Amino acid sequence: MLKIVGGVYQEICNEPSWQQLFGSGGRAAAALGELSGHNKISLTTYIAYKDQATLEALAATYGFEVDPKSIDGTVSFHYQHGLSEPHIRPAVQLIPKSEPLVVDSPNVLRFGLIEGDAIVQGDNVVYDPQSSYNPRPFHENGSSAGKLAIVANFPECVALAKNKYAGTEIDELGKAVLAEEGAEIVVIKRGSLGATVVTAGGIKTVPAYRTQRVWPIGSGDVFAAVFAYHWAIEEADPVDAARIASLSTAYYCENMSLPIPQDISETFSAKPLIAKPDKFPLSNNRLYLAGPFFTMAERWMIEQCRKQLLKQGFNVFSPFHDVGIGEASVVVPTDIESITKSDLVFAVLDGLDSGTLFEIGYAKAINKPVVAFVQNETHESLKMLEGTHCEIVDDFVSAIYRATWAAMDL
Repeated sequence: MLKIVGGVYQEICNEPSWQQLFGSGGRAAAALGELSGHNKISLTTYIAYKDQATLEALAATYGFEVDPKSIDGTVSFHYQHGLSEPHIRPAVQLIPKSEPLVVDSPNVLRFGLIEGDAIVQGDNVVYDPQSSYNPRPFHENGSSAGKLAIVANFPECVALAKNKYAGTEIDELGKAVLAEEGAEIVVIKRGSLGATVVTAGGIKTVPAYRTQRVWPIGSGDVFAAVFAYHWAIEEADPVDAARIASLSTAYYCENMSLPIPQDISETFSAKPLIAKPDKFPLSNNRLYLAGPFFTMAERWMIEQCRKQLLKQGFNVFSPFHDVGIGEASVVVPTDIESITKSDLVFAVLDGLDSGTLFEIGYAKAINKPVVAFVQNETHESLKMLEGTHCEIVDDFVSAIYRATWAAMDL
């Protein structure tokens, strides 16, 4: 049996439309519904009484057991898009702290919680702290493990290292977390750069995978769940467990659906993303952000693009931010020079702004890759872009990742 302890939350996203009761714990349990077979999956979580029937229906659908602890209200996460910072309701500081959940089982997957805590004991324990800002050390609340695996993203690992990591080498970060947490394994999730598995015996990286679309909400939950199942239940080598977890995460990101197929290695084909040494993001790739900024809506869109592209590791040149509105004699030479110096162009194309179309044409004329985000234009209107091998993407998050992958291919 694998016991999961983690949150169940309402999730609402505007773009693309999504409204589900999942959260880290619920999604992890659902992900393993087909993999588990005769091995039981059990979820211990907090849930409001009014949502308990929905949670029980979720458990029946995906084939896991549930041990609910009643609270006054289920927390909800509201997203504008899949990469946006969620609005948490009620605000985190107003969420009443409940009595800790207590789990004692041979195999445990523990997620960080915002409405309480989880004290776990197990022979094989996987811990995903679920907080880039203030991840709690595993043993801090009295939890214990015979063998402990930490599965966390890069900022979480930096925080867990407690200032014992000050460099740029990923292996040094992993070793610092191993020492600080007393763990057997540290898996550092790095987005498009894959995941780095650090043990006392060595360091290996498994790739992320290229998909047609990217649905990121909850992708880390799926990774942690599949890793925990294969490492703790199937007794797989941690690198093999991480590789299957990465492929499973790609399946979820592309399809927005669960459970993960039992035979995913045979039925789901995806091309691995290979991070070249000393290339993106270490090479600080320069990206030109093209798009209109003459209305509030257009400026909001440019702000969102710039914010997310910076997070991906790009050195972003944005005419709106870096030049502004001015005379053609000033604006045009600066923009042209910046396109010339850039490695690729990311364009917001809805509205077919003449300046943006010119920038795309100039970029293609000097052999720069172009990723275009467009949702409301006809196929006929995009013919010239298609014919010059621009990447045309109608999903915002997927377009951001396509730009990252284009940089990795340079």
